[in-house]
Amino acid sequence: MLWLRVVGVAALLCVSASCDKKKDEPTTTPPERVAAAAGEEEEEAEEAEEESPYLDVSNFNQKVEESVGEVVACYNETAGKEASPPTGRVRVTVVVDGDGRAKDVTFDAQRSDLKHEALYTCIKGKVKGWRFNITLTGADSPMPYTFDLRSGQLLP
Repeated sequence: MLWLRVVGVAALLCVSASCDKKKDEPTTTPPERVAAAAGEEEEEAEEAEEESPYLDVSNFNQKVEESVGEVVACYNETAGKEASPPTGRVRVTVVVDGDGRAKDVTFDAQRSDLKHEALYTCIKGKVKGWRFNITLTGADSPMPYTFDLRSGQLLP
């Protein structure tokens, strides 16, 4: 009976000594686990960078910037043909419907310093043909944008 106690105490001491040894040893992660963790972080970063299927300021601006050549063409066909072509900024608000279509385009006279009705008509026609991402709620979403039709900006 005494020998069982001695063996039990010895076993406890051995276990606690090995636990203390593990605390003092530096912990290392196998390289394959480090690589797997890095891969997971990259996947999470890629997911965060993926474009949202819903309309937001970023993908709205991206679509407008991809199509800005059509607005410059409108300028060249209208205001740009005048003897002394006016330049300036045109502030628009595009109302995007739930399906991503440009439902309406309005011009902000207070924030636009280039006022030209033929230019406005052409821009409105072009923008109404653009497709945007769907809205999150399916409701109409007004999205503002300013076309800077000045030399050194959208114009050469």
